Amino acid sequence: MNRYEFENLISDYLDGSIPFKKRTEFEDYMKDDPDAVSLVRSIKTAISEMNNLPKIKATDNFNEKLLLRVKSESIVGGPNNTILGFTPFYASILSCLCVAFFVVASQLINVSQDSSSAIKTSQYTVELEQNNPSYSKSVDLEKKLIVDSNIDSLQDKKEKEKPNNSNKIKFVNY
Repeated sequence: MNRYEFENLISDYLDGSIPFKKRTEFEDYMKDDPDAVSLVRSIKTAISEMNNLPKIKATDNFNEKLLLRVKSESIVGGPNNTILGFTPFYASILSCLCVAFFVVASQLINVSQDSSSAIKTSQYTVELEQNNPSYSKSVDLEKKLIVDSNIDSLQDKKEKEKPNNSNKIKFVNY
């Protein structure tokens, strides 16, 4: 007998409704485990104390009154005026914050993408319109910044890739 079987049979043992064979197993388990004896004693005293409690009488319509009071004071049964779990006030604040976040994010993304290209194009168009010799200086500066390289970046990438070993994989059936 294990601990779970023992605990399931305690109430039957105390009531005297346990079969004889199970009763001997139960008592043998109690002999081997002193904690089991104390558990049975504590349950027996709890049952006897509960039986000695005074009886309380309620009116005939007690259950109906109790259910009416629970329904009237219940928050769960009240009106459900929420939007996705938020009250209307908090839902409106949340939606305003979401809109503000998207507006600010879109402005930041547009400014960061357009600022560098817009500044460069506006500088070149103004200089071209004025036929200023500084335009050729800026083109010369850009030519100096451009690096002429004989190294092919695609070839470097291919060298770094792992070789294709698909023809080396062999499957074995058992």
